Amino acid sequence: MNQHVELVRLGEAFRQAREREGITVAELGMRTGIDAQQIGAMEAGRLGPAFDVMCALAEGIGVRLSALFPKN
Repeated sequence: MNQHVELVRLGEAFRQAREREGITVAELGMRTGIDAQQIGAMEAGRLGPAFDVMCALAEGIGVRLSALFPKN
C-alpha cells in the first residue's frame, strides 16, 4: 500500500475512536493542546502525525495507541 492510503486509514481509525467516545475535535484539541485543524487534517489523511502527537491523541481519546493502528 502507498503512504497516502495508510495515512487515510490511520486518520479514519483515530476519527472512529474519537467519535465512539463522544469526543469532538475541539474537545480533543483542548484535552491535548493540539490544534483542532491539525487533528482534522490528520483524521482526513492530509497530515501524517508525529509519534508524540499520536500518543497524545490516543491518550486524549482514552485508548491505547496500538488499538488505533489499522489491521489488515
